[in-house]
Amino acid sequence: MEWAYPDDTSIMLFMLLLARTASFFAVFPAFGGGTVPRRIKGAVAGVMCILLYSIVPPLAQMPPDLGSALLLLGREVLIGLLLGSIIHFVFMAAQFAGQTIGVQMGLSAASLFDPSTKEQVAVSGRFYYLMAIMLFLGLDLHHEFIAGLGRSFTLVPPGSASLPVAGVGQWVALSGKVLTLGVRLSMPVIGALLAVDTALGFLARIVPQMNIFLVGFPVKITVGLAVMLLGIGSAGRLLSDSLGSLLTDFYSVMSWIR
Repeated sequence: MEWAYPDDTSIMLFMLLLARTASFFAVFPAFGGGTVPRRIKGAVAGVMCILLYSIVPPLAQMPPDLGSALLLLGREVLIGLLLGSIIHFVFMAAQFAGQTIGVQMGLSAASLFDPSTKEQVAVSGRFYYLMAIMLFLGLDLHHEFIAGLGRSFTLVPPGSASLPVAGVGQWVALSGKVLTLGVRLSMPVIGALLAVDTALGFLARIVPQMNIFLVGFPVKITVGLAVMLLGIGSAGRLLSDSLGSLLTDFYSVMSWIR
C-alpha cells in the first residue's frame, strides 16, 4: 500500500490557513489572552484548519521564492488579527467603562490582576468585561463568528499577494466605537458621581471642620454601586445591541479587504 504524500502547494495552503486561523483565535474573546493555554489554542486552530481545508479554493500558484511566501503568511496573519480584533472592540469598551467608573468611585486601589490582558484592572472593569462575555456567549455569537471565519476563506481566499490596506483603514474607522461605547456605558455612573462630588464640595464649604475625604469615600462607593445596579439592565441592552452590530462590521471589513 502506497501513501499519498502532500505536495508543496497543499502544504503552503495549509500554512496560510493556519496563519489566519491562529491569529484570529489569538484575539478572539473568551479565548485569547493568557487565560487559555497556548497548546489548546494551537490545537483548536489546527483542528479548524483541517475542517476548513476541504472548502478552501486551491492556490492559484505557488510563491516563487521565500520572500513571497513570507509576504503571503504575513498577509494572512494580518487578516486574522483584523477580523478577530473587531469582535474584541465591544469588550475593550466594556472594560474601559468599568475602569473609568472604578477610578471615579475610588476603587482603583482595589485592583486585581487580569490574566487576559496581564494588567492590573479595577473590579468594576472586570465586572463589565465579564458581563460582555456572558452576553456574547448567551447570544450564541461565538458560533456566528467562527462560521464567519470559515466564510472568510471563500470571500477572501488565501494566496493573494496584495496587503489589505483598505481593510486596515476600515478597521481604524470602526475602532472609534470603543471610546463612544465606553462613554455611553459609564456616563450614568459618572454623572451620579459628579453630582456627589458637587454636593460634597458644597458641604465642605458649609462645614469646613468635616473631613470630606473620609465622608465622601464610602458615599461615592455606595452611590456608584447603586447606580450600577439600577442601570445594569440598560447597560446589558446597550452591550447586546453593540454585540449584535458586530456581525455587520465583521463582514464590512471583509468586503474592504477584498
